[in-house]
Amino acid sequence: MNQRLVAVLLTLSLSLVGCAAVTSVPAGPMALGAGQVTLGRAWSDISLIMPARSKKVHLLSLEGPLLNRLYVTEGMKAGDYMIRPLAKELPTPTVRADMSMSEQIEFLADSVAAMDYIHVETSHPRPVMFGASRGVRIDITAETRDGLEIKGVGTVARDSAGQLYVILYLAPAEYYFDAGLAEVESIIATARAG
Repeated sequence: MNQRLVAVLLTLSLSLVGCAAVTSVPAGPMALGAGQVTLGRAWSDISLIMPARSKKVHLLSLEGPLLNRLYVTEGMKAGDYMIRPLAKELPTPTVRADMSMSEQIEFLADSVAAMDYIHVETSHPRPVMFGASRGVRIDITAETRDGLEIKGVGTVARDSAGQLYVILYLAPAEYYFDAGLAEVESIIATARAG
């Protein structure tokens, strides 16, 4: 078989596999284990094309993973993580049962760094409610390794059973962050921990 034809067939089959991995999440309630958020519009669930994420992390996007990412987690227990370690020598942040609010912020920042962003900084911590659960919200800045400036907002809350819930929105600082922010604000406002 001709090498060019093999390349075309391989590209088509990879495209089909990629399409099968991306599903639509309709507007409305989205269950997160015992928790829930409400989406104001349809999002693409790109969780399956991001293999380094934990099974408790749902990864959504409006325009694609390079343009915006919304991470929403089910309740995470002690020992759980957002990003799976690629090697034993390269651990990623894990949830601890006794994490203070500042340690929860550090967990979120370190998880963003584990996603291969650099120069991760957090600012403006402020209280947020996940239904009846109290949490903290922070602003995030980071860069890709290619120098693209990223902005984000993250929220972390612990429910009465001690499980940690995270909502994390990351997008390029120019245009895409602001374009999706109103929808993310609405999602944060509807978040309910377990």
